[in-house]
Amino acid sequence: MSVAGIDGGSFRGAFDRFDELVKAKSGHPFRNFNEGLASVWESYKPRLRDHALGILRPGDWVEDEIGSGAILNRTIEAIEIQEGRHTNNLVFWQNRFGHANRDHRALLEAESDTVRRDVLEALLFGLYRGGVDEGVAFDDLRDATGARYPLLAYLYFLKDMDRFMPIQPTGFDRAFDALGIGFTTLRQCSWANYAEFNATLDGLRPLIADAAGLDDVRLVDAHSFCWMLSTLLKQEIEGTLERAPDRRDEGRVLGGREKSVVAMRFAVEDTARSARGQTVEHRVKNKELRMNGAALERLLTSLLELQGDRCALTDIPFHFHGSGADNNLLPSVDRIDSDGHYETGNIQIVCRFVNFWKSDTDDVEFRRLLMLVRGEDETE
Repeated sequence: MSVAGIDGGSFRGAFDRFDELVKAKSGHPFRNFNEGLASVWESYKPRLRDHALGILRPGDWVEDEIGSGAILNRTIEAIEIQEGRHTNNLVFWQNRFGHANRDHRALLEAESDTVRRDVLEALLFGLYRGGVDEGVAFDDLRDATGARYPLLAYLYFLKDMDRFMPIQPTGFDRAFDALGIGFTTLRQCSWANYAEFNATLDGLRPLIADAAGLDDVRLVDAHSFCWMLSTLLKQEIEGTLERAPDRRDEGRVLGGREKSVVAMRFAVEDTARSARGQTVEHRVKNKELRMNGAALERLLTSLLELQGDRCALTDIPFHFHGSGADNNLLPSVDRIDSDGHYETGNIQIVCRFVNFWKSDTDDVEFRRLLMLVRGEDETE
């Protein structure tokens, strides 16, 4: 079987090797991209993208802003993300090896160069808002930014995750070689090469789905597969592939209930970390998390057991993460006193839609309103 020039036999051998390496690294077999090592290593990408788009807000851009620096500043901020789980490692932007080696160097230098700023902001506006041909925009941005492939791919990833993926040429070339794909990206920064890169990932989707027994594999999943394969092969060659006994918890396989607990933990940590789109070191007023992540997971697990896997306010049975789950009925962490913090005694678990409806309403008042909806007499 061959898909988009990819030999099925070569792919199957590489996939079996991938599965062996995942087991060696985590102690668990590969099942899908939502659990295990794949989730631990790669699930951050859609979250990072959402966070970056919240900073970039290209839908708010207006043409009059071109040349003002506003578009450039938002773009730089959407690249320079280092906020816990949202740290951007898709672009080499930090100044660890000198300014000349930063992928977004041209953007930084344009902040004080009006001519370059005008050019870059016009190109960025054209890409996100102006309806400019994507291929033309790519090559124009390449020329304006010094052919920094990871930077351009990241900007396109922010534009459309269904069609465009980030890139680190050396790593992906290693994966393509292991898969028997005669295609390289190193020093090949062009629209033609990037289009073929994304087409190659797209061609891998049905092969991965067939090998892993999955109903659907997204473009971002194919991207994760290649990056994981490349990383695991590199670690094996370097002798740094840590065996399962050394990292027992990395990539643990989760059931639907445990996935929901982990998802709630991450949601609480994000909420406690952020306010009005800005990240702070430890706390946000009225939303401080007063325990570490492991303790929070233990508390949430015990609360689910105490509540009988039902919403604390409506008694509706929860759905847990997995195929066929109703997102409105997934469990969600609610602060009983909305002016209080995330701490023992001030947390209950409710259905997601209930948490949305309740918002910052006083708990007693919200329970009263629920009784009215049910037609119950609150004095009974």
